[in-house]
Amino acid sequence: MRNWVLKEQFDHQDTHYNAVVAKYEAAVVSAGTHLKDLLAEKGALIRDEFTGKDRSKEKAKIAARIESAEKALAAAEHECRQVHDYRRSALDGRISVRDLVNDWSGDYRSAVRSEELQPILERLAASREAYLNALLDLKQLEAEYEPAYRQLSDVAYKDNQANHPGNYVMPKSIISNSDVLRISHDDLMMIDRGQLPNGVKRIPGGI
Repeated sequence: MRNWVLKEQFDHQDTHYNAVVAKYEAAVVSAGTHLKDLLAEKGALIRDEFTGKDRSKEKAKIAARIESAEKALAAAEHECRQVHDYRRSALDGRISVRDLVNDWSGDYRSAVRSEELQPILERLAASREAYLNALLDLKQLEAEYEPAYRQLSDVAYKDNQANHPGNYVMPKSIISNSDVLRISHDDLMMIDRGQLPNGVKRIPGGI
C-alpha cells in the first residue's frame, strides 16, 4: 500500500496533547486517592474513641492533612479542566476527518490510480485483446477444416451403413469444446474471494 503522509500525520497529531492530558488526569486520581486514604485514617481514629481512647491530637493532625489534601485535589481538578479547555482550543488547526476524505479522493487516489492501478488495467486490456483474438483464431481454424471434416463425416456415415453395420466409426473434429478455455462465473466468484481457480498459477504483477 502506498504511503499516506496525511494519514500518518492525522494518527500522530494528538500524541503530545494526549500525553499532557493523561498526566493531569493522573494527578487528579492520585490526589483523590490520597484524600480517600486520609479520610479512612480519620474514620479509624473515630472508631478507636469508642474503645475509650483519646484521639483528639491525632484527629487534629489528620484534619489539617485532610484540608491540605482537599485543596490539592481541588487544584488538580482545576488544572485538569484548564488542560482540557486548552486542548479543545488547540484542535482548530488539526487535521480533520474531512481533510482525510478530501485528500484520499484527490491527490492520494490520483497517485494510486496512475502508478498502481493503470498498469493493471493495461494488463487487463492486453489480456482481453489476446484472449478474444485467440478465440477468433480457434474459430478460423475450425472453419478452415470444417469442409473437409463434413465431407469425411458424410462419406464415413455412408461407409458405416454400407460396410460396417453395428460398428460405426466417425471422424473426430479438429477442435473439441474441452479445448477452449472459458472464464466461468465460478472463476470470477473465486477471484472475488481473493482466490485463483484450481490449476491457475499466481503470477503477481503479470507475466
